[in-house]
Amino acid sequence: MNKFNRFAAAAAAFALAAASASCSAPEAITIGKNAQTALTVDGYEVPAGVFIYNEISAYQSAVYDLYMKNGKEPTVDEVKKATIEQLDSSNWIQSNATDACKDFVANEKEFEKIGGALTDEELAQIKDILSSNSGSAMFTENGVGEESLRKIIENSYKKEAIFKHYYGIDSEKGCTEDELKSYYQDKTTRVKYFAVSMVDENGEQYGADEKRRLNNMIDDYVKEINAEKTDAAKLRKIDECEEEYKEYSEKRKAEADAKAAEEAGLTTTTTTTTTTTSGSATTTTTTTDPHANEITITKYTTTTNDQNDAVTSTTTTESDEAAASEKAYREYNEHIFSMPYNKAEKYQYDDDNVYIIIRADIKERMTEDDLWTENTIKSLLDERYYEDFEKMMKDIVKSYDVKKNNTAYRKYSPFKLSLDNLY
Repeated sequence: MNKFNRFAAAAAAFALAAASASCSAPEAITIGKNAQTALTVDGYEVPAGVFIYNEISAYQSAVYDLYMKNGKEPTVDEVKKATIEQLDSSNWIQSNATDACKDFVANEKEFEKIGGALTDEELAQIKDILSSNSGSAMFTENGVGEESLRKIIENSYKKEAIFKHYYGIDSEKGCTEDELKSYYQDKTTRVKYFAVSMVDENGEQYGADEKRRLNNMIDDYVKEINAEKTDAAKLRKIDECEEEYKEYSEKRKAEADAKAAEEAGLTTTTTTTTTTTSGSATTTTTTTDPHANEITITKYTTTTNDQNDAVTSTTTTESDEAAASEKAYREYNEHIFSMPYNKAEKYQYDDDNVYIIIRADIKERMTEDDLWTENTIKSLLDERYYEDFEKMMKDIVKSYDVKKNNTAYRKYSPFKLSLDNLY
């Protein structure tokens, strides 16, 4: 996710405001002289506006947690009365906001340590983002001034610069571009496939004769694809086979509809329209995408979240169905990664579908004008190293001395904020 989107995502999170809140909005907050600094972290004075911004973000996290727990969006009053992780919601929100401010300071200090400097392009982007957000009621009514917003936006850019410094291509903790390509190639493959359905439009299984016919068609398609002389021809042939199957399916459906209408005593009329074109001919030249209908597939891995999702299914039946679906996909995914390149195969995915699949080498598409783009590189670096980066930054934060301004913490208690206009 790029720097703009990260800030936009944070702002969007605030849009989860409790629309059904029963309490009225308080007056806009004014920053008092004794509360201009909310806390001091390792000697760095954190502005009140930065702290308030992080309180709003923490409030929205509380809203989300309660929504996930109870299945409905809570009102402001319900959040206020809630207990989260054994803390009353007000203390939980301020604790999270404090942690976010410590992270903010870590970014500021580390950026200075590495001699970081924002580019003219980044400064222009920051100016645009600031212009788009500074007038928002969720900021103006809560005392988050333009200068605090600027610092917050800049801080996200600085964090990205720190990550790139330590974990970018050819950096101290990162890897070479060739190593990153190998990482991508190990976990990603190219595939073309289409499914042949063993059920009709009503979801009913076809009879034995039709299934036999379809399986014979599939076997013939596989032979036709593999009979092609070149890899590119095989990839084109699978498209042709899919079109042939679609035509067969449409004809079969039309015949079934006509038979049903006849049995019901209805008549069907087929109208054929002929179009004649006169005058000079026009030739249209189109460029065919050599990778049309291809997809990339990532090697399947089971995560903790996957396991938790299965456990929290609402009923035993749903849990069993989810487990069966996951098992089917895992087996399908493993099969694809075990397939040789450029050899079509038949794969029975479940009782309802049989796939014709051909796998191609991802290396052939790893160019900067195709799959190996700057966004891909950025995404892979994030995927591979961002957790390590976050741990590195948290370790830095552990050494910080934090002094809270109790006056500011009382003044900007979460439920004194205007929480009805978070949009």
